[in-house]
Amino acid sequence: MTRNDRGTSDINAELQRLSGDACKVLKRICAAHADHPFQEGKEDSLRPFDMTRAEFRLALSELWREGWLVAVRKIEGSRLFFIPSGRWEAAQNHFFPIAPSALNSDGIHLSAQAGSGLTGELFRALLFTAEEGLPLTAKGAVHKKFVNLLAAMLQLNEGQLQKMGLRSPYPDDYPLPAILAIDLLLHLGLLERSQQAFSLAVPTVENWLCLDDSEMFTLLLNAVSRRYGRRTAADRHFRCLIARPEYIPGQWYSLKDTIGWMEAQGLSAPGDRASLMKASVAWLNGLAGFGWCEVGVTAGESPCFRWTSVKPPAEKPVRKDGQAAERIIVQPDLEVLVPEDTPYRLRWSLACFAELVQCDCMWSFRLTRERLERASGRGMSPQEIITWLDRCAKNGLPGEVRAVLGQWSRDIGRTSLAETLVLSCRNEQDADLIAGHPRLQGSLERLGPRHFGVNRDQANLVRKELASAGMAPLEGRPSRSDEAPSDSGLFRLSSPPSAESETQFALPSDPAAGLWYGDDYASALPPEMPPMLASPKELWPDSADVPSMWIKDRRRYHASTARLIMEQAMKWGTKVRLTMEERTCEFIPSRILPGAWKVSGYLLGQSGETSQERELSEEDWDKIQLVVPSFPAVPPSAPGGGCGMMR
Repeated sequence: MTRNDRGTSDINAELQRLSGDACKVLKRICAAHADHPFQEGKEDSLRPFDMTRAEFRLALSELWREGWLVAVRKIEGSRLFFIPSGRWEAAQNHFFPIAPSALNSDGIHLSAQAGSGLTGELFRALLFTAEEGLPLTAKGAVHKKFVNLLAAMLQLNEGQLQKMGLRSPYPDDYPLPAILAIDLLLHLGLLERSQQAFSLAVPTVENWLCLDDSEMFTLLLNAVSRRYGRRTAADRHFRCLIARPEYIPGQWYSLKDTIGWMEAQGLSAPGDRASLMKASVAWLNGLAGFGWCEVGVTAGESPCFRWTSVKPPAEKPVRKDGQAAERIIVQPDLEVLVPEDTPYRLRWSLACFAELVQCDCMWSFRLTRERLERASGRGMSPQEIITWLDRCAKNGLPGEVRAVLGQWSRDIGRTSLAETLVLSCRNEQDADLIAGHPRLQGSLERLGPRHFGVNRDQANLVRKELASAGMAPLEGRPSRSDEAPSDSGLFRLSSPPSAESETQFALPSDPAAGLWYGDDYASALPPEMPPMLASPKELWPDSADVPSMWIKDRRRYHASTARLIMEQAMKWGTKVRLTMEERTCEFIPSRILPGAWKVSGYLLGQSGETSQERELSEEDWDKIQLVVPSFPAVPPSAPGGGCGMMR
């Protein structure tokens, strides 16, 4: 069992421990709002008709106390509630189980094929950022030139992305494929921002490259589902629903049947079917562009979809140590083929000295002299690369490839360019004095009558000696090399991982982070602790004025007293227990009707009977009792302690 499986199992166990009322309320919140926040004061619309206000508030309090509801406060002071990520998916899976029926593939025509894959596209974006950088303008936006260069490397479909509801703050002429890639890299914490540029967060990128395909897919699907698409509860339900393991990769499913099932379960409104169908088709086309699914049309012109093999199976096989492929295939024509299960850290090592040609199912690279020269300039010697290829190649390095790489390596490094500082003197007399300085011999190289070349590693010594001699140098315009990509730590050849060096990838602490701030901003606000209410007396301050016999026993009272008990139940938001025609039943009063005294409310059914709205007068019952809900014992370890209730 993986760590994610254990986490899901723990959440399901916590769900089983909730009371019946809490489960009933959680199901209604889940259906109505998904994981979107709702405003405090509007929650009463979620109360089941057969639940009293007091029971409802206790149920909400239990959900808050147990972590199934999170409360945050906005800047202006209003409070929001929402089901947190992870628990919302578990709640939908628990309360709304589904067993979709697969379609026969005969007669289905493809309308959107699967693209090359979002994981590979982000790999290209990481490589581009490491090599070219993503400099920012004075206003903090990425330079359009670099956005266009990045977009030219990507294969994402612009038209499909336009229908996915990306809320980009950039002008319309900025290509969406590059905008989406940068946004996702920022959201995953793979990029960090400085004043001049976005650059790679090296430790996080290294951890990301240690993930396998299924782990990357899960993280990316969650990010895409939260950040893009229409922001309605029905759309969120659809995106979460089709990602569940019941939708098996390779099987075709009807979009019409899926939305029809959602309507039957109360996850979408029948009147919204047309708009939800349109938005869902656009969403599925976007997923197809990411290489995750295919979209088709049945013989009856009804849209359908199926997941590709990128989606992991329900039972993920446990990979044994060393099972991941560490072998690549080097062809005599200098092409390098990478099998599907090759670790991404090994693919990154290849990208450091070879040209990435294709990143579909079978990735391919090409060995070129230009890339080898560039790698050598980053500190990877040609001989080191040849040794690494020989070790990682499945059948060793072909002789033709070894000969070509050997020839290139002999030509690389015959000349070199190095940055140097130029020391300029005002006249030749000063230059002669500096040339004869005994402690500067070996630190300077005379380039002309008034100029010297200074190695950068000797610059501080030269400054110190010239200052001591009364000739402190004026500093010229600083080099702009600080704006170049500073990700040299990632340009190295991978070595086999060890158990001691294993690290875990962790998402940033701000779940709404990205190129723009996501709509799930509420989850980034600090959560509030549940309030403390030690006893029912704090909830009902007038409880001392209510006769205890009203609560303890069901009795026959004078008509005026019976009315007072019914009105007290309305005031407290609770119910009464009645004896009607020698049967015991419960009634939730809602309002006193005008005219002759009558009360309207819900008469709760028993033993399979249906609850119904009724109007009662004092002649309709024989005995009456005020029912007060029990206050559950709260463990000392529960956050906030006491019996927290939402006011």
